[in-house]
Amino acid sequence: MAISGIGNEYNNVYEGTYAVQKNEAAKKEAALAQAGKAKDTGEKAASDYYSYLQKNYDCMSKGNVTVSSEYLKKCSGDSKKAKELEDFLKKIPEMEKQGYEQLSAQNKALGGTVTYYEQTWMVNKDGSIQSTVYSVTETGMTNAERMKKNMDERLEKQKEKKEEEEKIKERKEEKAGQAEKLDGGTEKIFVPEAPGQEITVKYVEAESELEAKAMMQKEKLEDAYRPKFDMNV
Repeated sequence: MAISGIGNEYNNVYEGTYAVQKNEAAKKEAALAQAGKAKDTGEKAASDYYSYLQKNYDCMSKGNVTVSSEYLKKCSGDSKKAKELEDFLKKIPEMEKQGYEQLSAQNKALGGTVTYYEQTWMVNKDGSIQSTVYSVTETGMTNAERMKKNMDERLEKQKEKKEEEEKIKERKEEKAGQAEKLDGGTEKIFVPEAPGQEITVKYVEAESELEAKAMMQKEKLEDAYRPKFDMNV
């Protein structure tokens, strides 16, 4: 009788433990299934949004713009971020036109002619933007000489811009001081204007169009959105 009682108690404990473990396993399986479903939903939304961008913006369909997978997924679920991305895409044709005209004018001053111009854009996961200009210029100067001269000119312009900014700052401070005197010394708080969207641009000079295209092929955004891979994850 005693031995039989111990056996029954052991079986009850075992069955209870097994039931708890089975229940926990079922919960984990359900949670994983739910996470998988959410992931599939997110992937589908990103894929649909990417297709929409390709249909509506030439720069996307041509492949000139690569967008981080993480950022694209954020945009597909956030109308504000989507608007920011699309506003940027709308500006690309005008920015490329301005970039070409500026480079052409600079090289013309050096006696050269731009025979090839292509600009690529990368939108990183934090929304920051990098752009690379690939160009070929026919001129009597070597690439190294032309790049040095262009760099010297950019540095000079940056110096002039900085000096102008300092002058503007001094004038603002002077006006602020005068305003304080007129107001009997009342303290003024000046809130700086929010900075605009910054775009980092890199210039690459190639000897030929073939070389420029080869260099362009090597340009990569590590987590760029690629539908043919992402849709099968």
